[in-house]
Amino acid sequence: MDDVAAQAGVSRSLVSLVMSDSPRVSEQSRAKVMEAAQKLGYRPNLWARSLASGRTMTVGVMLNDLHNPFFTEMAEGVAEAAIESNLEILITSGWQRSAGEKAAIESLLNLRTDGIVLGGARLALDVLKDFSSQAPMVAVNTFAEPETFDTVRNDEKHGAELAIEHLASLGHKRIAHINAGVGAGAPERRSAFSASMMQRGLAPIIADGDFNETSGYEAAKLLFNLAEPPTAVFAGNDLSAIGVMTYLNEEGIDVPGDVSIVGYDDTILAAIGTVSLTTIHQPRQQLGRRAMELLSERIDGRDEARHELVEPHLVTRASTSKAKD
Repeated sequence: MDDVAAQAGVSRSLVSLVMSDSPRVSEQSRAKVMEAAQKLGYRPNLWARSLASGRTMTVGVMLNDLHNPFFTEMAEGVAEAAIESNLEILITSGWQRSAGEKAAIESLLNLRTDGIVLGGARLALDVLKDFSSQAPMVAVNTFAEPETFDTVRNDEKHGAELAIEHLASLGHKRIAHINAGVGAGAPERRSAFSASMMQRGLAPIIADGDFNETSGYEAAKLLFNLAEPPTAVFAGNDLSAIGVMTYLNEEGIDVPGDVSIVGYDDTILAAIGTVSLTTIHQPRQQLGRRAMELLSERIDGRDEARHELVEPHLVTRASTSKAKD
């Protein structure tokens, strides 16, 4: 700052005001300081500033899986809201592993981020509570309601019911679900699928899987080698559904002529013309934006926890049709 002040022929305090974007500086003085800073290649030392303010003006974002478009689209909502609050974001991932998530969150804490948004964390609740005692935290699609951190989640029960209602209305009776284990929202989708099927007097068919194409492909192998294979599949998410479609295409089984498929999330992949996947829309950017807004409130001092629910809806495309007689 001393060098910039000398180059511009102004005081160090004026340089400080310019670098902190103070409205008390004239446009002429601001231009003079910025020209000198550019000439010298000066950048403000954000870490030094954080020592003085007690804040780094950064928030951490830990995403469950960067391969899944759901999380990157959710992160867009976080980023938009962060920019509006003049905050920078640091993004990391746990790569679908509890140990990876723990290491990623610890890194964000070590970097002294002002708060953390978690996207689809698989860590145990007591571990998340411990982390939330060290920095403000908001979790997206965590389904407990802890007192120590906020949550924003999709209504998974309603989403699964919409999928089964759609398939049943098309006359499908043998409907399978590809379960995603402990993935965010997976237990709730599985439970709602079973309940919705039994309410209609139908037997639930469940195959184990995960939130990726490989698991969808492998689950489809098992399902379509049953003595009575399903006529419809409700996949754990869009990636899993694409894995199912890949297997059926290889086997010459027509979608939706022979088998109807419903995904979950309505990511950008679902709308691609060659995929055209019927799916349950989760408002990904809204989830991210709301999480960032709640985190800002927490950083500013709100103590009481808030837990919010957003509503999904069905998006019908070309992967579903009436069941064959």
